[in-house]
Amino acid sequence: MARSSAKEIAKANKKTVKLQPIAAENNYINYSLLALFAIFIILLTTFKISGDDDFFWHLSTGRYIVNTHSVPSADVFGFKTAGQQWMPFEWGWDVLTYGIYNIGGINSILGFRTLIFLMMFFFLYRMMEKFKIKIIISLIMMTILSFGIMDRLTPRPHIISILFFVLLLYIIINFRYFSRNNVKQLYYIPLIFLIWANMHMGIIGGLFLLSIYYVSEVLQYFYPQKFNTGEIKSLNKDQIKLLTIIFAVSVLVMLVNPNFFQTYIYAYSHTKMKLLETINEWRSPFDPMSGSGFTATIYKAFLFVGILVLLYAFRKKDIFFALVFAGFAIYSVRAVRFSVDYLIVITLFLTVSINYYFTNLRSFGVKSFLLDGAVLKGIFAIAMLFCIFNFSGNKLYMDYLKYYRVFGYGIDPEFIPVQMFDFMKQNKITEIGERPLNHFGTGGFLVWNFPNAKNYIDSRNLNDNIFDEYSMLMAKKPGFEKKLADDKIDYVIYLAPDLVRQPQEMETTIISYLSRKSDDWKLIFWDDKSFLFVKNIPKFKDVIDKYAYNYITPYNFGYLKDNIEKGFAENKNKLKAELNRKMTEEPNGVIGSNIQKTYSKKLMEL
Repeated sequence: MARSSAKEIAKANKKTVKLQPIAAENNYINYSLLALFAIFIILLTTFKISGDDDFFWHLSTGRYIVNTHSVPSADVFGFKTAGQQWMPFEWGWDVLTYGIYNIGGINSILGFRTLIFLMMFFFLYRMMEKFKIKIIISLIMMTILSFGIMDRLTPRPHIISILFFVLLLYIIINFRYFSRNNVKQLYYIPLIFLIWANMHMGIIGGLFLLSIYYVSEVLQYFYPQKFNTGEIKSLNKDQIKLLTIIFAVSVLVMLVNPNFFQTYIYAYSHTKMKLLETINEWRSPFDPMSGSGFTATIYKAFLFVGILVLLYAFRKKDIFFALVFAGFAIYSVRAVRFSVDYLIVITLFLTVSINYYFTNLRSFGVKSFLLDGAVLKGIFAIAMLFCIFNFSGNKLYMDYLKYYRVFGYGIDPEFIPVQMFDFMKQNKITEIGERPLNHFGTGGFLVWNFPNAKNYIDSRNLNDNIFDEYSMLMAKKPGFEKKLADDKIDYVIYLAPDLVRQPQEMETTIISYLSRKSDDWKLIFWDDKSFLFVKNIPKFKDVIDKYAYNYITPYNFGYLKDNIEKGFAENKNKLKAELNRKMTEEPNGVIGSNIQKTYSKKLMEL
């Protein structure tokens, strides 16, 4: 019997050796899946700037700081808010991206954005790898996360917070679970906080995460039997002291910024503005207006399934897991923008918990099929390839996700009034005019394109008063005409990206007033999404004589067709010249084409 057993053991060993090539083959499959995911992230974070005016005033701020060698403490971009307190607490990002812009233009910043997210997912995956999570679970969870944070993939300062959340978590996780005696890695935390403090106010969330970790270690130190199963060694007295010093230094370096503690008071005051009630990312994630769509659904799913993190924490007696979930769940319900922080932070903990319960399934067959079999990996690969091939032509966004986003590099001219601003440059409108009434979504683009110009308003949200005045003017509320005169507005920039689909916007806004007051205001440029009016005063005479539209306008076509008929009757040549100009400037324009089609018979008679 002993000899027989020895032979069986030898055969078993041979079989084990034969399985090694299969394991190696699985590694190649895993590397291929990781490569597909990396390509997916690169493509997911490659899209044009669209409806993101913040991007441009951040660049303008960086340019101002570099050129003047000073960080402003009062507004330098608006004529209505000139001299008002303004602390650009994201000045580090502004200078950084302006420097990147000088190297390779706007596209280099978009490439930098992609690099940030590749780094973020790399460190997130490395943490999952340390926990020995099955690769297919890691990839699925990271893919879901990538869709959950789609609203925050824009190239603005908050992406630094997303990266630093993961970097901070990487250091904490590595020290707490895998290299308990390597305290030197904790020294990087104050450095991260020093940079973070000058990049984005997401550092407050970072401090919250660090506080949760610190409290967890202290509780485990004083109550080791209650909060430890023995798997995680409690810190000794010297390590607790060092961690306390690291925590204190991290808090102190947050004050190393141009405005010291006042920075945080100023940032907090902005969160109390009524204006934020109109911005989706500041609404509750459960608000009917902002709490719909697939990104909100993913957040709510992670919030609900996060209960698994609590169950895992109780089973393992890991107070850190429990406090992170409870703390960031409460933290996230305040606003949509904080729900993304929750997703970023909780994904690792949720993945560890899910992996734990899957690997402890009693049914070996089910477990092997789900985690080690080729079927799920094959499905994932097909899903990745489907997404990758559908980025082109925006099919993934427009057709499947019903999400407005344009794949590629540069600026989306269908949403940002590039053509109108080119016209303004060619005709020096900002040099002739001095006091514009600009649409809220163009204030940053205005000061970026025209460094010497001042805007009326932009998305920096300087105060509620300026937004109330802007709203009154744009919505033609009682007293708007007097306000228009008192502010000495001499040209008006209006952006209407949904004009073709919602032409009624013209009637409910200042467009109708300016269009009907043709003796006082002249429309000198328009397209399917924007309008440029100038006051009918001597300094604009030359540009009015050359470019004014008297007959062929979107408002006339929609609401005053008699004005177009009047053109046919009294000045056919002028009318035809206006239409020819419009079709030359915008040959594929919807409104211009509709006008031409509607009056095609009369035009043929000219």
